[in-house]
Amino acid sequence: MDHYFGFNTPESRKKQRKAALTEIGEKATNFFWDVAPEYGFEMREGQQDMSFEIVDALIHNQHFAVEAGVGIGKSFGYLVPVLLYKKKLNKPVIVATSTIALQEQLWNDVHNVMSLLKTNPEVILAKGQTHYLCHKRAKEHLETENAVIPKELAEGIEQGFQERKQFTATIPQNIWDKVNIQRFSMRNCGSCDKKCLYYDIRSQLRYTDGIVLCNQDFLTAHLRQLRRGQDGLINREADLIVVDEAHNLDDKVRSATTERVSQGRILGLIRSAADEVKPSDRQNILKETETAQKAVYSFFDCLKVQMQQQINTAQQDMRYAERFFFDGSEESLALLEAMIEAVKSVALSIQVYSSFEYNNRSTAASDELDELSETLAEMIAEVDDYLLWIERKGSQSELVYCPKNTREITNRLYFSGTARTILTSATLTNATEGSLEEQYAYFISNTGFPTDEHGCLSEPKPSPYPYDEHSMIYYCDDLPHPTKEHEAFIEQGVQRLLEVLDISGGKALVLFTAKTDMEEVYSILSQKELPYKVLMQQPGSSQDQVLNEFKEDTNSVLLGTGAYWEGISIEGKSLSNVVIFRLPFPVPDPIIEYKASIAKDPLMDVRVPEMVIKLKQGIGRLIRNFTDTGIVCIIDRRLRDAPAERYHDIAWASLPIKNRTKDLGELRRFYESLPAAHNETEG
Repeated sequence: MDHYFGFNTPESRKKQRKAALTEIGEKATNFFWDVAPEYGFEMREGQQDMSFEIVDALIHNQHFAVEAGVGIGKSFGYLVPVLLYKKKLNKPVIVATSTIALQEQLWNDVHNVMSLLKTNPEVILAKGQTHYLCHKRAKEHLETENAVIPKELAEGIEQGFQERKQFTATIPQNIWDKVNIQRFSMRNCGSCDKKCLYYDIRSQLRYTDGIVLCNQDFLTAHLRQLRRGQDGLINREADLIVVDEAHNLDDKVRSATTERVSQGRILGLIRSAADEVKPSDRQNILKETETAQKAVYSFFDCLKVQMQQQINTAQQDMRYAERFFFDGSEESLALLEAMIEAVKSVALSIQVYSSFEYNNRSTAASDELDELSETLAEMIAEVDDYLLWIERKGSQSELVYCPKNTREITNRLYFSGTARTILTSATLTNATEGSLEEQYAYFISNTGFPTDEHGCLSEPKPSPYPYDEHSMIYYCDDLPHPTKEHEAFIEQGVQRLLEVLDISGGKALVLFTAKTDMEEVYSILSQKELPYKVLMQQPGSSQDQVLNEFKEDTNSVLLGTGAYWEGISIEGKSLSNVVIFRLPFPVPDPIIEYKASIAKDPLMDVRVPEMVIKLKQGIGRLIRNFTDTGIVCIIDRRLRDAPAERYHDIAWASLPIKNRTKDLGELRRFYESLPAAHNETEG
């Protein structure tokens, strides 16, 4: 008995764990050196090094971060040690990413690695709730008089489809939003007559000892619950976490801690909550209701005025901007405080006059109104600790707020518990020189990644692709300034765009920093008779139609912004040209301004890393394998060599393509020398 307790001392368990991890390292080495080559897998040094370094970091009980360039095969690089870890220690492992495309790719990758390692753990793919059908909402929509019900939707439901991808892409997004899951809870959804697929998945997650593939939002919500002492959304025994596409992590954590308040939401809650009061008692809440409604209108009118003022006075075109500054003036704060006080007052009155005897009614709206009033009261009481801004939604506006200390929250969730976190992305560094801390400085600043003995930064793993043999960057030094001479820049920029598209014969993805630029350029191009089709990014389900058309038409050109820089899948489309129409410097933005205010460097030094990372993402759209070839064209003069901007050297050094020219003739000669160009000519 004494031997039993001695064997299980913390020191003994520590030795056992180290021995197990050392064995995992040996098996990982055997896999990459012996097993993988037998199955025809090519040797990739960066991939192997990444895998071995992950095991070494686990042995030393460290968090681990690595930039792995396109083509390294980072998924296999971390899945091998992850699956060996699961098999040896029999503990669940969480892999989180930020796009559906990568989640589904990981589903295939993990099963491929499982077969090679001869292991068969449970694997759960947990997409966001809006990707799944809600039986209750679907039934209500189908029974609604005059509801728009596409044939494909009705037939899919009849066949038992439960996931968005099972239905045809032609179903409009606004229709899908009427039948999908919007507010899932294990308690409320557990009483539903017909259990949905998402309910089953959420139930599995609580007890699985396998591999969980989820998104970063879901993982962040799980970790927040654990920090509050709750059970969490995933088996709490999971002590190994992988975050892929980790360059998005700080944005995902900020999103998880962000609250949004709109005029429509508050007024709608007040009306619904008032309906939960007996008719005979509603006169008792009339005064508070009217006062709250007036206060809501006054505050949101103030927000509209602020947005219009910023549009009128901004140096850059902000007509289509989505995010604006909240001015924080005495008048604005007074209107915000008055609205919060009025909402709190009406919420309290409704709670007082609510009656469970009234028609067996629900108290959902009054409870939600009460919760909203409490949340707003907490925010205004500590307003200096919050970052507030305005977002435009159509013709309306929202007040958005989140804690200022996102860095500290991210550190607390991901790096301060017992779980070890592995972070990877093709774009984590903002520089190629200096110490590792300097190269990863922006990522560290945003996430609070530990730089002491608890964290390990890896040497970046460059892409193995022959970029300079297969691609060339064209850049300008003779165009007007994009913001100071905007009209002239658009006019001459379109002409330059046409010249580079003529070289590639279309076959291009044109990426824009600003939606206004994209729409202006599309308007000009659509009036010209061009030998290739020009498409533009569209909202909702129309986006799927545009993407399909782009993939099917070989020579077509697609104009896009936002998620098109990295998050939209164009698999199957042979790109010959990626055009960046204006360098992706972030526009004036409350979050960027706040990051600058707490940084040691001035604002430009905060904006430059954002630009460099975005630029690397855009270039990564062209070269995705060893056979891809093409050109990247930057329609912007600010990377010119003389006079050089102070970020000139940092930007160029960070890009994987070193082969560059500002001569269109040289660009054409290079393009025509590529094998793909010869194939097109022969065809």
